[in-house]
Parts: sequence; structure tokens; C-alpha cells
Amino acid sequence: MTNIIQFPRRDSPAATPRLAPPVVQPKPLDGAGGGGVLSNLIKVVWVVTVLLWPLMKWILSLDVLFQAARMIYHWNTPDVYATWTFLLHLAVLVVLTYFVSLYKPKGT
Repeated sequence: MTNIIQFPRRDSPAATPRLAPPVVQPKPLDGAGGGGVLSNLIKVVWVVTVLLWPLMKWILSLDVLFQAARMIYHWNTPDVYATWTFLLHLAVLVVLTYFVSLYKPKGT
């Protein structure tokens, strides 16, 4: 069975929608409008990173590849923390990839 919903006709007075009173939004304080020093600094860093990203992506990817090869070479060598170095370089690449591709600063 189908469920048929009967809508009221437009010409009936009960069908006219009642508008809710407008909600007045409070004005933000002077420093809370998203224009702080840290917000502007993040915008500048984001723009510079996005502009340099094609070159940085290749350099960082090759660096991670080198660190992976170094980690495999020093796998059983004591007192060489190549795995942690590789994970740190990989984390930087992942965070920068997220920062460039998914993050968008407010106001842009």
C-alpha cells in the first residue's frame, strides 16, 4: 500500500504559513570574529604551503622513501632509531597532506 499525504490547498486561510519572529544573532566581540593573529598566521602558512605543495610533495615523498629504505637496512642494528625516524617523517607527510587537501581556513 502507498501512503498518500494530503497537503492543504493554497487558497485556504489555514494553509498560510505563520512566520516565526526573526532570531537576532548577537554581534561577536572585537577579537572573537575569526580575525585573530593566530588565525591570520594559519591562513598565511596554509596559502604558502598550498602554493609550494607540488614541489614539497615530491621532496617529502622521496624523503619518506629514503627513510623506509634506511629503516629496513638498520632493522637489526641496536641503538639506531630508524623506525621512529621513518614514522616521524611519514607523519609529517600525512599531516601536511591533510592540511593542504582537507583543511580550509575560515574566511577563504
